[in-house]
Amino acid sequence: MDERPILVNLVGTLLLVIGFLSILEGYMTIQNESTMLGMDPYSLSIFSLLVGLALMVCGIASFYGNIIFYYLTLAVCFVALINSVLTVPEGLVRFILILIVISYLARPQVKEHFGINGQGSAKPHSR
Repeated sequence: MDERPILVNLVGTLLLVIGFLSILEGYMTIQNESTMLGMDPYSLSIFSLLVGLALMVCGIASFYGNIIFYYLTLAVCFVALINSVLTVPEGLVRFILILIVISYLARPQVKEHFGINGQGSAKPHSR
């Protein structure tokens, strides 16, 4: 049985943690009813809740290693970066964690797990 690389486990776990933090932040934004940028707190909290749910789905899906989940995870991570910038003081930890996840997703071991042949991949290119 082929085992997952440890970085894939780390990416999945970090995505689950970031998703939980985003959901918690969305709930706290509703409770505080104020945002730093003067945006509507309800729309920002709903956006945070949806991004958190999407991150948790991507975290669970990353363990399966399908190429579609790789690109979906990248897209959701970039949306989560925008969300963490919109919620500046609370989103700083999430911003740093998402950057770490994106850097891990660029590693050859993780790309190989998802079935992407990048540079440094152990799989030879077939013609």
